[in-house]
Amino acid sequence: MATVAAATSAWFAKPLPIMQASRNQIAGMAKRADRVKPAELSDVVLQDPLFTAQLLRLVNDRVKGGLTADIASVESAILLVGVEPFLERFSRHATLESVLLPDGQQEYALLQKWVFHAQLLRRVARDLADQRYDAKVHEVQAAALLLTLRAILPLMAKVLDPQHSQQAVDIPALLQHWQFPPVVIELVGEMTAPTPRYVLFKAMIPVLEKLESGWWDPDIQSQLATMATVLGQEIGEVWNTLCKCIVRQTRRLPANAPFYSSARWLVMQPGEWPQAAQAAAPASAEQGKDILVERMQALHLAGLQGAPTNQVMSLAIRALAEGLGLRRIAFALFVAAENNLRMRYVQGEHTEGLRQLVIPLQEQHLFTRLLQKPASIWLNSGNLAQYVPLLPIQFSEQLGADQFVAMSIFVSDKPVGLLYADAGGNQPVSDFQYQHFKQISTLTSRALAHNARRRHTA
Repeated sequence: MATVAAATSAWFAKPLPIMQASRNQIAGMAKRADRVKPAELSDVVLQDPLFTAQLLRLVNDRVKGGLTADIASVESAILLVGVEPFLERFSRHATLESVLLPDGQQEYALLQKWVFHAQLLRRVARDLADQRYDAKVHEVQAAALLLTLRAILPLMAKVLDPQHSQQAVDIPALLQHWQFPPVVIELVGEMTAPTPRYVLFKAMIPVLEKLESGWWDPDIQSQLATMATVLGQEIGEVWNTLCKCIVRQTRRLPANAPFYSSARWLVMQPGEWPQAAQAAAPASAEQGKDILVERMQALHLAGLQGAPTNQVMSLAIRALAEGLGLRRIAFALFVAAENNLRMRYVQGEHTEGLRQLVIPLQEQHLFTRLLQKPASIWLNSGNLAQYVPLLPIQFSEQLGADQFVAMSIFVSDKPVGLLYADAGGNQPVSDFQYQHFKQISTLTSRALAHNARRRHTA
C-alpha cells in the first residue's frame, strides 16, 4: 500500500481540474472580458475548492525574492494574473467532469457533496472571522475550502491514480510544497501554540460535520461553547449564525440536487432522538429514494456530457420507472410535418395501445395546450371531471387511463414532444411522484438542449 508521503507527493506537480459549472461561468464572462471585475471572478472561484487551490497554487508556487508577498486572497491572485489572462486560461481549463466521468460517477456524486460542505465551511468561517474583526479573513476562507481536499483528492485518485487511492493525503505538507501562506497551512494543520483564530476555526469544523447527522450530539454544545468564548458571545448567538449560514447555503443548491444539507434537521424540536422509530423505518423506502437520486444524477450528468437523444430518453424512463415506480411510461415525439404526436419510447405493462397511438394536433385538446409552452398536468380524482372532456379521442379510446401525469418537453422555445406516465390502469399517481416527475422532465429538457447546442457548435 502507498504511504501518506507517496500519496501526497503524487499531487505535487499534478494540475488540478475545476468544476464544469465554474468553467461555464468563466467562459460566459470571457465574452465581456472588458467589463468583468475581479470581485465577480473571485465569487466564482470561492465556490470551488479545487479552483481555489489551483489559483492560489499558481500564484504562490514560484521563486520568491525578499519582497515577494504570499497571496491568500483569491481576488489579489486574480489581479496578479490579470483579468483577461485569467479568463483566457481558465475558460479552457480541464474540468473535473471531463477527467472523472463516466468511469467515476459514484466518486463524482460524493465529491459534489464535499464541494457543498466546502462552500458551507467557507461561509461560516468568513462570518465568524468577520465577527472577530479578524485581519486575515482571506486566509481563513481559503483554509476552510482547502481543508476539504483531504476528502476530495483521495476520491479523485480512485479514478485517476488507483495506486494511491486508498491512502490519505497530508494537506499541510502539500500546501507547504506549493508555498501557500503560513497562516493557511497552520489553520489546515496543527499549531503548538493555538491562537484565538485557530481555536475558533478548529471548533467550527466538527460542529458542521456532526450537524450532518443531527443537532443532538453532546459534542456540538461543547464546541459551540468554545466558539462563544472566543467570540465573546452567548451560545445562542453562535447557533443563530450557524443556522443562517446553513439555510442560505442550502438555498443555493440546484432544485435537482440531492438534499444532503444539514438544514434538514433544523425543523426538529429539541428532545430525545427516537432511536426505535429510526430503526423501524422501512429499508425499501430509503432504498427507493437512493435509486431515485442515482437515476436523476445520471440524467443530469448525461446532459453535462452532451449524451445522444436515445441515451437521454433511456435514462429519463429509467428514472421514472425505477426511481418513482411508475408502471407505464412513454415519450410522444412531436412530428411537425404531420402535426401530430407519435409514440417513440414506451415502457411498462399493457402498452400495446400506447405503442400504436398517434394523436393529431389539428384540433384543440389538452395535449395541444401542453405543447404551447413548457407545462405539466396531473390528472387525478380531484380534477377528473374538469379535464377528461379535454382529452383527445384517440387517447381515451386506446389507453383509457384517467389518472396520469404528462409534461411537454422543449428545447429552447421549440416543443419536441410529451413525456407521459401513469401508475398502471386507474391507480392514482401520488403528489411525490408528480413533483419528481416534473423535475425529471425538466432535467430531460435540459439534457436535450445541451445535446442540441453541442451538435450546433460541432
